[in-house]
Amino acid sequence: MSDDELAAAAAVGDREAFAVLVARVSPGLLRYLRRMVSDPQTAEDLAQETLLHAWKSLPDFGFRSSFRTWMFAIAHRRTVDQYRRRRDVPTDEGRFVELADPAPLPAEQAEHSSLVDALRHELANLPPTSRAAWWLRETEGLSLDEIARVLQISTGSVRGHLQRSRRYLSARLAPWRPGPPPDTLHRHQLGSEQAEHHRNGAQP
Repeated sequence: MSDDELAAAAAVGDREAFAVLVARVSPGLLRYLRRMVSDPQTAEDLAQETLLHAWKSLPDFGFRSSFRTWMFAIAHRRTVDQYRRRRDVPTDEGRFVELADPAPLPAEQAEHSSLVDALRHELANLPPTSRAAWWLRETEGLSLDEIARVLQISTGSVRGHLQRSRRYLSARLAPWRPGPPPDTLHRHQLGSEQAEHHRNGAQP
């Protein structure tokens, strides 16, 4: 049975169907929440709240979207509530001003961290909405329309968040790209320019 078929059965009181659904969707839900809040226990609590709310609200769901999209929308509202309880309501645009024109990680830092660790760290630096959009698209595979429903923004805004996030992550994670490290490439370019200058200077 698909997620939506299980959800339909659970909506009419089938607890076993909901248990199967929870086992299926919980890993992705918890991965998402662990990226959105820093404390693992808080993420687990929010996941439990999300699933409990989903169970209670299933009879009124209406299936205007997929169950998974609806579930992530509930989780998103829970994270926003969490920010507000901490009086730490994020302002995405302000955060991106701070992140403008990012430089790659220093070579010595890249040598002592894996790509996964670096990605986890840089995702935490992104504004929450941009981080959510990137994660839902790249990890959970949601469409732009589905992400727009989850985050309650337009598809154009989703596209903008994804473009800025990808640009930022691409710059910061440059040391892990195939080919010579950026510092080595820069030194090579400077050496070539100096050699060309000397050759030109030697000409009559």
